[in-house]
Amino acid sequence: MGVCGARDVPRGDGTRIVAAAGPCLHPGRRCENHPVSRPAVPPRAAPAPSRRILLRAAGVAVLLPLAGCGRIALGGPEEYTPPPPGIDDLYRHDLLELLERTIVGTARVADHGDADGDPLLSSTVAALSAALPVQRTALLTGAEAEDEREAGEDPAPGQTSPPPPEEAPTDLPGLVDALVRLRDLAASAARQVSGSLARPVVAIAAHTAWAVRRLRGGAGSGGVAPAPTAEELVPTREVPATDPPSIGAESDYHSTIERAQLEEWYAGFLHEVLAARSEDAARQQHLDLTALHRERAAKLGRIAEEDGAPVVTRQAVYAIPGGTLDEQSAAELPTLLAQGLLVDHIALVGAAPFERRPLSIAAALQEAELLALLVDRLDPLPSLEVEPPPPVEE
Repeated sequence: MGVCGARDVPRGDGTRIVAAAGPCLHPGRRCENHPVSRPAVPPRAAPAPSRRILLRAAGVAVLLPLAGCGRIALGGPEEYTPPPPGIDDLYRHDLLELLERTIVGTARVADHGDADGDPLLSSTVAALSAALPVQRTALLTGAEAEDEREAGEDPAPGQTSPPPPEEAPTDLPGLVDALVRLRDLAASAARQVSGSLARPVVAIAAHTAWAVRRLRGGAGSGGVAPAPTAEELVPTREVPATDPPSIGAESDYHSTIERAQLEEWYAGFLHEVLAARSEDAARQQHLDLTALHRERAAKLGRIAEEDGAPVVTRQAVYAIPGGTLDEQSAAELPTLLAQGLLVDHIALVGAAPFERRPLSIAAALQEAELLALLVDRLDPLPSLEVEPPPPVEE
């Protein structure tokens, strides 16, 4: 996989090899031969056996003891049955299918010029055209990425391009609907998958939330579903017992939740400062953001206390960047705060235990939606980079 992924951590294809026990270890059956009484009189001399009789007897001597130990497969090992896919692969498969449909839909919207009349819409469609293939690459395993690269560089004779995926969007409203499904599926996946996959998956959800927020005005309807809240992010799939997901080290979790608390308290203070410099609707918006950040910081603090992580308390005053705020720095500050918090919460999703992730998943989506009003471009995988694959050796 490119990152995967994703995930900043390389992953394989998930295959596991299980060593089976030998055939003679079951306590209910034994292979020993019981003692047999022997006659006291020495046996009569027998004629020397022929070579054919000796070979036949040797074969029987080898096979008879083994026959009591269970079925013997001759000619090679028994057929290997791979374990069923784990929760990571189940979500990854569904996300890749939805990404492929969305890639095709984005290309159709761009080709038809559906967004050409609006600079906001056209720039967002262009950003999606560049970001979606990167996100798809991030979800491929290393083997899948190598197979695709080799097939592209050395196609088989008669190889043709695969047909477009079914149900791919054909217009802008359909594209927005596909993006909403991608956003919600990625957010649900981030709640349940392994930590190494959760980080790129929630980054995809955040970028998609940014795009939905920018496109929904041109979707032709006002019925675009909002991003899921923390309370709505509950497990929706059964986790296979054969391949459960995993989480990261406790030290990573403690450091990331400590940083997220600090940045949330800091953002609340700075928005309060900005509110004092503003009037009317702008002032109220900063006050609302102040309350939001302080509420998040307090919730993170309670979680940290329960989990034995460092608890960051609110300070009365924080340092202002540069010492003072002029008009330019005050205008740039909301963007910088949202970008920093987006990165912090994506990192926390990747490090936190499963039940602690919903707050940061929802926070990442909220910060991405706020950035939709502030920036014309967002990295395909905020806080992560997909390294290009190594060249194929000749």
